[in-house]
Amino acid sequence: MILPETISIIEGLYGESLRRITIERIVIGIFFTGVKLSNGCGGVSYTPVSEIHEDVSRKSPIFTKDRPVMLKGMSAHEVLDGLNDTPMHTTVKLVVLNALSTLFFNRERYFIIEDGDALDSINLDITKRVCMVGAFPPFLEKFRKINNIELNVIERRKESLTGDDARYFVPASAAQSIIPLCDTVIITGASIANGTIDELLNYTRPNAQVIVTGPTASFLPDAFFRRNVNVVSGVTVTKPDEALDMLSEGVGAYHLFKGCVKKMNVLDRI
Repeated sequence: MILPETISIIEGLYGESLRRITIERIVIGIFFTGVKLSNGCGGVSYTPVSEIHEDVSRKSPIFTKDRPVMLKGMSAHEVLDGLNDTPMHTTVKLVVLNALSTLFFNRERYFIIEDGDALDSINLDITKRVCMVGAFPPFLEKFRKINNIELNVIERRKESLTGDDARYFVPASAAQSIIPLCDTVIITGASIANGTIDELLNYTRPNAQVIVTGPTASFLPDAFFRRNVNVVSGVTVTKPDEALDMLSEGVGAYHLFKGCVKKMNVLDRI
């Protein structure tokens, strides 16, 4: 699975130093979770609010009367190896993974395009049928202007698509039947946080163009590339303290991009 594989890669790169890197500050916001580590690196990730509240196992810290797990001061090693797999703690693992990955995003390791549109990294000329898992307004706007493309948007709630865009709606229950039919598949990084990413990637056909996009998908992309993902479009946090201040005020992704984070597209060119 993608998350355990990436944790293993990070542990191999950092070694024992993961025991010395700690959480300096963490904000679990209503839209995104953010962290700043003691090495100065920051990360952000989608907060799966519904999954946290619907956690039927009731192992989540918000459902127990036990002494809460205090995340501030916890080592990166403890986060990655010690926290359980509840939606809340998985989110913490993700945001720490994203922060830890920052130091290894360089052009010696990866083919990186900063601040670009992920769609510019694939061949739209051969695209006939597109599936988006999650409604991305900028992508919707672009696809509307292209003739002869059949667009499907898989969402849990039809209300996520408004106006004329409602015609593209496909219920999440149809993902297994729709995704294999599409030559281009764009998957929200939120699917990593809600635990559906591995299943969704299994539905893609081998020759499909696949993009995984969103701030949550900001960790090392090796596990994605092994699953035929062509582009991983995440972010780097340029101002961790400012980003966390904004997240604590309930700010979403749009405003973070105004100066706290920078878009980063990593392409599988090997």
